[in-house]
Parts: sequence; structure tokens; C-alpha cells
Amino acid sequence: MEHLKRIAEIRNKIERLKVEAEAIEPDAILEAFEIIESKKARKNVVFNDDNAKIVIQLRTRYDNENLSVVRLNEDISREYDNLCRSNATAIQNSQAYINDLKEMLAEAETKHEALLSSPYLENLEKQRAIALNKTEHKVPALAVYVHYLKS
Repeated sequence: MEHLKRIAEIRNKIERLKVEAEAIEPDAILEAFEIIESKKARKNVVFNDDNAKIVIQLRTRYDNENLSVVRLNEDISREYDNLCRSNATAIQNSQAYINDLKEMLAEAETKHEALLSSPYLENLEKQRAIALNKTEHKVPALAVYVHYLKS
């Protein structure tokens, strides 16, 4: 039980350290920008020692709640609805044509599959499944569930 207890303790410590790292990340980002501004960074590397190399990354994010974006989304939706209403007959005809093509494609695929199957091939596949089943074995692994303990 000593190894199981130790791995549980380690995983718990890892989770606590993750929480701690997330808490100080905003301040670390500010510090990284200060290093960039002082031109002490090379290629956005703001920290580098024997333990780690830290690079500042700028990820693109968008604000979907922005008033102009919300209005444009509404305008797009309204225009789409208008197009659907004004082109209803043409859209219906085109959908019918698409459905006909899908049916033809399904028939062609069925014929194709029939050309690529035989009782002998099916028998070989069954034999392979049986042979593969005989090789089944269990591989041990540990599932560790960490209980976050407040310090």
C-alpha cells in the first residue's frame, strides 16, 4: 500500500500546485510583458533556466457579445430568412434534386460493396476476428482520483 498511498499524495500535490499556478498566472503575464517592454526577451522567451523555458504567447480571441457583432449576426440571420422565403420554390427543387442524387449514390455504393464481397472473404474476416479474440489480454494501469485538500 505504500506505493499507492505515495502516488495518491503526489497526484494531490500536483492538483494543488496547478491551482496555485493558475492563481499567480495573471501576475506572471504582467511580469512577462514588463520583460518584453524592457527588451530583455529574445523571441518572446521571458524566462529560461534549468527548470523551464517560458514563452509569452498571444492567442487570438473574439468577443461575440460585442454590440456591433451581435447586430451583424442579427442582420445576417434576417437576410438568410429573407433569402429562404424569396427563393422557396427554387430551394425546394434543388433539395429534391439533391435527394435524387443521394439515392443514386446510395444505389451505386450498394453495388460497389456487392462487387467487393464474397462468402470466402466473409469467412476469412470471421476467422480473423476469432484469432484476434484469442489474443485478448489485460494490461494493468492505475486510475488515480485526486481529492483536492485545502491547505
